[in-house]
Amino acid sequence: MISNADLATSILRALAGLGVHEFVVAAGARNAPLLPPLLDSSGVKVWNFFDEGSAAFFALGRLMVDRAPVAVLTTSGTAVAELLPAVIEAFYQGLPLVLVTADRPRRFRGSGAPQAVDQVRIFGGYAEGTLDIDADTVTATAWPRQLPARPLHVNVCFEEALETPAAGFDFAQFPAPQQQPINEPADNAAASAVLDSWLEDRSGLVVLAGGMSPARAESVARFLAAVNAPVIADATSNLHGHAELNALLVPGGDAVLPAMGVRRVLRIGAVPAGRWWRDLENHPAIAVLNVCAPPFPGLARKENVETTGFSLLDYNCKHCLGARLARATPQLQPDLDDLMALFPESEPAWIRRLSGIIPAGARVFLGNSLPIREWNLFASRANPGTTFYANRGANGIDGIVSTFLGVSAGCEESWLVVGDLSALYDLGAPWVIRQLPKGRRRIVVINNGGGKIFARVDSLRALPHAAREVLENRHAVSFEPWARLWSMNYIRLQSPATSAPLPDGDLVIEIVPDEATTESFWQRRQSTR
Repeated sequence: MISNADLATSILRALAGLGVHEFVVAAGARNAPLLPPLLDSSGVKVWNFFDEGSAAFFALGRLMVDRAPVAVLTTSGTAVAELLPAVIEAFYQGLPLVLVTADRPRRFRGSGAPQAVDQVRIFGGYAEGTLDIDADTVTATAWPRQLPARPLHVNVCFEEALETPAAGFDFAQFPAPQQQPINEPADNAAASAVLDSWLEDRSGLVVLAGGMSPARAESVARFLAAVNAPVIADATSNLHGHAELNALLVPGGDAVLPAMGVRRVLRIGAVPAGRWWRDLENHPAIAVLNVCAPPFPGLARKENVETTGFSLLDYNCKHCLGARLARATPQLQPDLDDLMALFPESEPAWIRRLSGIIPAGARVFLGNSLPIREWNLFASRANPGTTFYANRGANGIDGIVSTFLGVSAGCEESWLVVGDLSALYDLGAPWVIRQLPKGRRRIVVINNGGGKIFARVDSLRALPHAAREVLENRHAVSFEPWARLWSMNYIRLQSPATSAPLPDGDLVIEIVPDEATTESFWQRRQSTR
């Protein structure tokens, strides 16, 4: 049987061979054998966290930007369970998050001994199996030749004693292998035939574009420019900065779709954030062709829905270069600017103002629930070079600040637009800021006193007042103490018209929209649609 030191080094070398050159560590006694060789190595980046959940979401943010595998390393027991939300998010985004979980020896399983839980099955179907390794099995372990585009779980059992000084190595000696694609069928003939027939007559065709990496958006923009169909693109599609699409991008988000007479939907990228997509469940006559990386249609209905991979867009459709589709571009509503002026303290007016002050080249992370929806509806066009990110795999609000900080690493300026409850979920995230390169990180907390998205859900508006208070988790929390806790600058902006230079460095910007004005805005908008 080999020593813990040799076991740890063997695991790290195998991960380096899979292209893992970045680790996010939440240290404990059981994973201590991995630390000396890891910290003694070159060609590898190591971040450290005290909270496993925050560590995993930070690793997810690093993955979003560089698309290279990142490992999160934990100790045993319930520490492993803290990874599950980020694992689910990575699964639905199709990202190679590697989970390296230290464990007690196998003989402790089922015994009830301290920190001896069933770690092997803990992620269920959200991980690409589990490599369950100890000193007896490490040499016989069949590692994958390349990482799948989904989470991989590596569970490592260490015997005591855990004191294991070990030398590191150069991770750079291991070239990164090609990532294994998913949802890329060998033959796109069926999906190509569908798209081909749609492009014969493009009336009633609309493109819905969701989250994509900036690199993917480059090729998709060229494809859509040739297709010449109207495009409704979420900010996270990263299509808004492409000049060739200016005539095709329809403003106003999915609020304009009911007026467009849609009969066929070409969805590209992640599932759209708007309500109209969800309502497609009840409109089976509208045909849907999904082009996405993870093989998820985003709809439960089977009728008139097909799903394929991005290789379809490389298909040279003979009709793509046809004449421009004649269409009228519906507007969100004629008086949107007037509404902004009429209700200048409303939440939509704040979103419009924020979108206008974020500089070119910044990375922007949009929180779930209201922020991403309001951004798609009310933001002005992005400045050139601005890229957008969001956690839209499972649509949850946990880990958003941590994921943003992972995205922000190595970027001169980055912005997070997040709701108050989402920020409260992730109060420990700024722990990592002292390890990040210097930059201007602006964390904008839209503090509307609770989960106000529920006020926008028609079926929930009739709930009794007491039930609404519980549902919305209403509060009077200020985020100034949070900023002070982590030595961040803090300002509270009083009005969207406020124009003052922002301090350099890390900054929490708290915005408190006027509740009555916001409600009036939405009522007026609803009455004029």
